[in-house]
Amino acid sequence: MNSVRLYYIKHAGESDLSQIDSNLVEQWKLSLSVRKQDAIQRLLHHRSQVNSLAGLRLLKQCAKDSGLSNFDLKDIEYPEAGKPFWKNEGGFLDFNISHSGDFILAATCQSASIGIDVEKIKELKRLNFKMVMSPQELTQIREQPMLFFDLWSKKEAVVKAADTVGLARMGDVNLNADSAELDNKEWQLKTIDLDEAYVINLAASKHIDEVIIKQIQLTQLD
Repeated sequence: MNSVRLYYIKHAGESDLSQIDSNLVEQWKLSLSVRKQDAIQRLLHHRSQVNSLAGLRLLKQCAKDSGLSNFDLKDIEYPEAGKPFWKNEGGFLDFNISHSGDFILAATCQSASIGIDVEKIKELKRLNFKMVMSPQELTQIREQPMLFFDLWSKKEAVVKAADTVGLARMGDVNLNADSAELDNKEWQLKTIDLDEAYVINLAASKHIDEVIIKQIQLTQLD
């Protein structure tokens, strides 16, 4: 059975983030590789730093609950191009992290490559996305502007799962009802309904039989 573990936090913005003890935040940073610590330190806003750190703590919890007792955040490699990966000879774990608005998500899978994306639905300031959307998709968006977020989320999830980057690559994703194609490879899509104000999509290299979803509070992170 191909299963994905999806853990998420839905916080209340700055009122929640400001309550996290600064010493705990520093402990979270020290649990990472020096390179990742430096990357998080370069984030200008406290909110961005905490969101990134919380996503990694969710990832660690996912791995632990999957039985990977040897999982260590310091063992994650961050290549110059492409998605991060867990450097381990004893097992496989693909993972992805996403955050938008007040949502933080971490997804893991031991049998497929995956990508996850969450987008907060908000008013669109422009309707010209020719680099990312096909002519047919642009027509759909003009008729139903909020559809943009679902299409964008699906394309970004596929691009992340395929270990590639860039807006131009999102434009290469061809969407079908429950699947997508990129570079002649098919990706399975699954929409995750957690909050009507957000769109969440999962892309996987194989059919996913089960998504194990768990909500965790910020205060529950160790």
